[in-house]
Amino acid sequence: MKNNSITFTSNIRFVDKPVYKMMTKNNFIGFHHSVPNILKAEEFYSEEIRTCTGGGLVIPFKEAEGFHFWDDLLNKKNFDLIINKLFRFVKNPEHGLLVGAKDYEKSPYSVEQFLRFKKVFLERVKNLSIFEKHKFINSETHYHYSLENDTWTLCASYREPNEYKLKAVKSLDSLKKCFEKISIAPNERLFIGKKEILPTEAPEIFSSHACI
Repeated sequence: MKNNSITFTSNIRFVDKPVYKMMTKNNFIGFHHSVPNILKAEEFYSEEIRTCTGGGLVIPFKEAEGFHFWDDLLNKKNFDLIINKLFRFVKNPEHGLLVGAKDYEKSPYSVEQFLRFKKVFLERVKNLSIFEKHKFINSETHYHYSLENDTWTLCASYREPNEYKLKAVKSLDSLKKCFEKISIAPNERLFIGKKEILPTEAPEIFSSHACI
């Protein structure tokens, strides 16, 4: 594994479910309190982030951790403990990613939890990419991270009202349709499938203040 002090460019890649499933072999992160919801490893993945908050903290090619937190009262009460644990596992992270939350009356802590993570991460993480609030009730995101190539692979899908099938994010338009706010960190490259999305194609999501 590489480990030096030069500046690296990390990758975020959206793929469909079959491609994503080929990658999910090691180190699953769940969200129930009966299973670990923070994991430090060279590779990890989590699934079905809906009203929850998920993501990770990274020092490229050195160390990384992923997490998935249920938006419930217990995690609300333990928020400071969670933050302390996250930044103890990976100190001074260079990159971070946050994804999740949605407006849903049966999940009253969803958006509140996400915004609390967002506030702390913006203060403590140099390069933070954010995919904030699924727009549709029937929507979810899965993620996989590999430290070996410093790549986040996301599979996001949604179902619009009066439709029966989930639509995977397969284009820039569908990415914007899936999430209410998006912000790609300056040191991140964004891909949808094999196509790289350049800042000139979507300057509004590559701005460092796009999601604030």
